[in-house]
Amino acid sequence: KAKTYEEELLEVSRDADALFDKADFDKNGALSIKEFELYMKRNTQHSESAIRQLFHTMDADKNGFITREEVRTAYVERKTASGGKKSLMDILGLDDDDMADVEDDVYNMFFLADFWDNSFWFAVLVFVLKLGLIIIIAVDLFDTGVFPDRGEVSREVLVTQLLLLPVNVSVQEELITTFFIYANLKWSPQILELHPGATKGKFHVANIMRFLDGFAFLFINTVLLLQASQVLSAFLNFAALQFLSSIDNVALHLARDGYLTEGLERVAGDVLLMKLPKNHNDGVQILDSLLLAVVFFAQLAAWIWFQFVRE
Repeated sequence: KAKTYEEELLEVSRDADALFDKADFDKNGALSIKEFELYMKRNTQHSESAIRQLFHTMDADKNGFITREEVRTAYVERKTASGGKKSLMDILGLDDDDMADVEDDVYNMFFLADFWDNSFWFAVLVFVLKLGLIIIIAVDLFDTGVFPDRGEVSREVLVTQLLLLPVNVSVQEELITTFFIYANLKWSPQILELHPGATKGKFHVANIMRFLDGFAFLFINTVLLLQASQVLSAFLNFAALQFLSSIDNVALHLARDGYLTEGLERVAGDVLLMKLPKNHNDGVQILDSLLLAVVFFAQLAAWIWFQFVRE
């Protein structure tokens, strides 16, 4: 059976990941020129000058290191140049600087999937599972959790809570991603040429799902923080549920690595390769910073009320 173009691109991306993992000897997430030379000399017959030239070609931002994304981009560009199908960037006639990668999560899997197919329902199931677990935890916290009375919390715990408030906001990946997308990216009707199911309505629904995920997780973390009566418990409560935030990413990687169906593997691979056009409206681009500030100060106000005002 002949492979589709999407399957070939997914295979190319896996080859790129395999090269990166083998060449990244110190496992720091970036390839230095020494690591790249060492790997290439062990596995190819290329000359040193050719290897260096290849490194500098792949180093798109010219910072002296190659990231995993730069290796993937180089592999995919080579595949496309050899006769592959056009990307959304080609269809729109934009440069790479005018495009941005979409977030690698199940919500964009939902966005790209055809209506009502396995990938569509898989993404919905993961969302319902994650939100359901958060709701169960929230109910249990209010049923069994104990909020210290105002004045019972030590100064050390108050300082710890205050310092963890910005951390609590900054680790909400889904919330921050949603703000970034609406401030910096935009849906284009041309995407339907590549993914007929990626309608504007599903674009917004996917981002609403992501926002609800992030907001619910922020709420749970904040409640746990306010229930802390000791410094150590503040940190332990804060860290205890971090595993829950990665459920959707684990599900996506299971699909992409072929543990589920071929259809899920294909759509999960499409998420990896997809880019959306950037929004160059300066007035809109500050939206993500403003929304993040609103969330932080709302959380700060709630903490002040809870610790110093409530009866």
